[in-house]
Amino acid sequence: MRRRSAAAVLLAATAAPLVACSHAQRPYVSTCPPPKVVFVVGSRDIAASHCSDEYIAQPTETLHVGQRIKAVARAGEPVPFSDDARVLREVSRSTDGRTVEYQAVRPGSAGLDIHYGPPCPPAEGTGDVTSPRPSGTDHCALLPIHVVSAN
Repeated sequence: MRRRSAAAVLLAATAAPLVACSHAQRPYVSTCPPPKVVFVVGSRDIAASHCSDEYIAQPTETLHVGQRIKAVARAGEPVPFSDDARVLREVSRSTDGRTVEYQAVRPGSAGLDIHYGPPCPPAEGTGDVTSPRPSGTDHCALLPIHVVSAN
């Protein structure tokens, strides 16, 4: 009986702050590291890693010709590169090399890749392992890009 009471107190002491944080209206402290790479598309941020500090391949993002996307890497992490500069071209790079901006220049498909694996990072949502592009290399797409004509 005494063990059950001690366990209940420990559980309550642990659960209370977690419940309080989950219902808070303001940001709370996390034990997760910052994302390895964040893609910025307009006002949206897409984190390409999760709390276990592993990369996650993201679903295909559609851009219009002329639209830009930024890749911001955490210190010590590689910045993704465009696998087809004819479709998605680098237009600027920060002096510290951690932020690169790309612009969609013509319709087609490209990817923002990293040198990783094989195997490549798992896909967001499914957890399926993605394949290197092209086969036999260590180029893994973190964010596939589909570029369409400007409206």
